[in-house]
Amino acid sequence: CTQNPPCRTFDYDSSSHRCRLFEADLTNGAIIAMASQMSIVGSVILSASLYASMYNQSCSACQENRYQTCSSTTNMCQCPGNSYWNGSMCLLQLFENATCSRIDACRSDLNLSCMINSYGEFTKCLTGINLFTIFVYKNLRFIGFRYC
Repeated sequence: CTQNPPCRTFDYDSSSHRCRLFEADLTNGAIIAMASQMSIVGSVILSASLYASMYNQSCSACQENRYQTCSSTTNMCQCPGNSYWNGSMCLLQLFENATCSRIDACRSDLNLSCMINSYGEFTKCLTGINLFTIFVYKNLRFIGFRYC
């Protein structure tokens, strides 16, 4: 998972020895209680301090960094795929029907766009519209989104 930046959440069942990685974090999934005492969920919690000194800097600033990548077109550190810059850090792009507040907040690779209502306000991610520290939780399971 450390080699795959969008993978920010895992669940592990020690009875089956099954570990799954999720391309999501705690802002776009759900953790539900399970009857099994053998289940563990972990999630990477990110902070703006991981990004502030690198974003839009020369690529030398983000070498060997999982949270920003070097843009071959600008030669600057940028958010990796399926994420967007919110002004202070790279957040994962949102899935269908999620509430969005920026034009680039939705998963474009899934043909999602942040809809704008008649008042010019961003609303939610919908399909087909093109617009201009680790914490560990025991006895829980992460649900709701794609595997990495």
